[in-house]
Amino acid sequence: MRTEKSLPRRRIGAYGEETFDSDEEDYFDDEDFADEMSTEWNLRKCAATALDVLAVRFSGDLLNVLLGPLKDKLWSNDWLQRESGILALGAMAEGCIEAMEPHLPTLIPYLISMLSDSKPLIRSITCWTLGRYASWTTQPISEEHKNEYFVPTMEGLLRMVLDNNKRVQEVGCSAFATLEEEAGMELAPYLEPVLQNLVIAFNKYQHKNSNMLILYNAVGTLADAVGRALQNPRYVDILMPPLTKRWSRLKDDDENLIPLLECLASVTIAIGTAFLPYAQPVFERCNNIIHNALLKYQAYQENPESEEPDKSFLVVALDLLSGLTQGMGMELQPLITGSNPPLLALLTACLKHPQAPVRQTAYALVGDMAVGCFVLLRPYMPGIIAELTLQLDPEPKYDFISASNNAAWSVGEVSLRYGRDDPEFKQWVNPLIVRLIPILLHPKAPRSLHENAAVSIGRIGLTNPDLVAPHLPEFAQAWCQALYEIRDNEEKDSAFRGFCTLVQYNPQGIAKSLLWFCNAIVRWNQPSPELNEMFRTLLQGFKNHNVAAWQAQVSMFPQPIQERLAARYGV
Repeated sequence: MRTEKSLPRRRIGAYGEETFDSDEEDYFDDEDFADEMSTEWNLRKCAATALDVLAVRFSGDLLNVLLGPLKDKLWSNDWLQRESGILALGAMAEGCIEAMEPHLPTLIPYLISMLSDSKPLIRSITCWTLGRYASWTTQPISEEHKNEYFVPTMEGLLRMVLDNNKRVQEVGCSAFATLEEEAGMELAPYLEPVLQNLVIAFNKYQHKNSNMLILYNAVGTLADAVGRALQNPRYVDILMPPLTKRWSRLKDDDENLIPLLECLASVTIAIGTAFLPYAQPVFERCNNIIHNALLKYQAYQENPESEEPDKSFLVVALDLLSGLTQGMGMELQPLITGSNPPLLALLTACLKHPQAPVRQTAYALVGDMAVGCFVLLRPYMPGIIAELTLQLDPEPKYDFISASNNAAWSVGEVSLRYGRDDPEFKQWVNPLIVRLIPILLHPKAPRSLHENAAVSIGRIGLTNPDLVAPHLPEFAQAWCQALYEIRDNEEKDSAFRGFCTLVQYNPQGIAKSLLWFCNAIVRWNQPSPELNEMFRTLLQGFKNHNVAAWQAQVSMFPQPIQERLAARYGV
């Protein structure tokens, strides 16, 4: 469970961080209103923020009070009144969504119609408000719901992406990205027209247009949302030419390259091996950016009085290599083995970088390479493990947490790839375990760090149970507490198979934590057949070892746990 990207997705708000262009023609109708809508905090933005907070606190009660005045404003002949009503409607979305639902079949078509308003401010605020209700419009309730609300909203926001007003483009792109996140695979049937519109936007936006950053974000979010559905060669042929065109125009030190690299990181994961024709120049450029960034930082360390280099280029280059690795796996072998300077030597250097975001992304790449091309990573593992062990700090500083998270996650991925009782990995088991257990037991460590530490302990236990099982009494309860609530997935499955293997090796190690173990077992919705059989074998073994003692102990468990154990495993 690696952490999120170091450079998060960008979104536009209707209040708070607004970026109105003062030189935009025809955006505002008078100078006084332009002053009111400047980037500074003002009464309008404060009122909208206050309404947002009140909606979260009072929900339906607030809507009951405001419904009448809201309707008056929304259907007013005064465009300023309509704009304020649409802003209020968006501000109330988070807190009042359930109470608002009966009115949305009327309000959503109204908002879609406002996208055709002659006033740019009406169009932009409507984009934002539609984004706030994207969770409702994207519900796969029925074909009728899809055709009446989702498709018109999607089409309307895509029109705004191509609007002639820069601010409307910006908010339209941001709202469409929000829609993409909520819709996920519901967008797959519409990929061709969506991509065609986004490509038109690439041609429409100026090279130095700040909206290009939001457009990259929308493309990257689309790739994250639909995943491998983007692999269709027709879609690749639509999307890649404008991206490669932008790529060729930008120099390695151009700040506009950063959002493009972020965008490509998502695209490469989604389209997988279909990216192969474009992979070599992308890989080589990332390798070059990393090399140059490390040289610049080395020069800075030798002369600390100089300006510290920007880490962003290094982070996004590593992130894009992670995307290539996830998407292409061993297809990258010729590029990695032929890289100059060697990528894996550069990666090992990045693991030592003093800036935590660089280490965070580097450890993510280690884990991704372990999954996708471990045979290429393995020769460098001694140096990597040495750095990785140091990063497993039971009390990481706040800004180091994400790096520690990715280090803990990558340990588990590496362990699985070495397999059972590999002599090379065996030498590192104890040094890793004695760092991971204190992380798991630390009461103030973030939950995500507890989870990653627990998964990696389980996975190391799966591959080296003889070395980990003696430690079981130390961490059994904390381990079960860390993982019982997370959703079923392959990482959790392998971790639990490892934990069950440890219990097989050391049954007494679970004696004081049996309740927590049973609770973790019954919290599974659908364990894999192999894991389910391990649960059954262990539970039946506990029962058959001493039936009376087992029944006495289970009788003390909460009733739901007793019932599920009996129903699923007959114990």
